[in-house]
Amino acid sequence: MTYRFENLDKKLINAITVLLKILLLAAFIAVIVYMIIAIYNSVLYYKGSGENILYTFIDIIVENSLLAVVIFEIYESVSDFFDGTGKTVQYILNAAISFSAREILLIIFQAKFSSAIEFNEIISISVLIVALSFSSFIISRQNIKKTQ
Repeated sequence: MTYRFENLDKKLINAITVLLKILLLAAFIAVIVYMIIAIYNSVLYYKGSGENILYTFIDIIVENSLLAVVIFEIYESVSDFFDGTGKTVQYILNAAISFSAREILLIIFQAKFSSAIEFNEIISISVLIVALSFSSFIISRQNIKKTQ
């Protein structure tokens, strides 16, 4: 009887793994499609100087590319978690670092349009990135020592 439940648990975990991977891949594809549509719309409805369109392109591409990186890092984390390999925390930290860096870039790009930079926000996110990077460094060093 226990064997049937263990088999059921494995099937359930596999189904959840597949579902999460499909949802994350769908989110990844949605970000890319959204980026293409946003670029198309910015060209189609563009009114203004050439400098603004350039910053609009950069803003759209950087924002969505970094979001795609974050989603991919989470995908790797989910894959490793359900496969049982040990770098799950590393991928989550990398995703958090990527997302935090993305937020700083968004603040800077938005400041280009509004000419107001929130230095306190940038500094606090930078401190977060340093803490996450240090944590990632410590974990990677521990993983290296375990393999030696």
